[in-house]
Amino acid sequence: MELQDGAVRQDYTARELGGHERETWWARAVDAYPGYADSQAATSRRIPVMLLEPLS
Repeated sequence: MELQDGAVRQDYTARELGGHERETWWARAVDAYPGYADSQAATSRRIPVMLLEPLS
């Protein structure tokens, strides 16, 4: 997958997080945007957390 951030384009691989790693990144996401917690509370499904890792 390719992602562009401003003028920088780079290829990444994406993976879904689970367990402790998911919980750590979910907490970071909610700290950055508290509305994510409201979204999670509004559904019975678990919202997936994806991590993009650069291909080097």
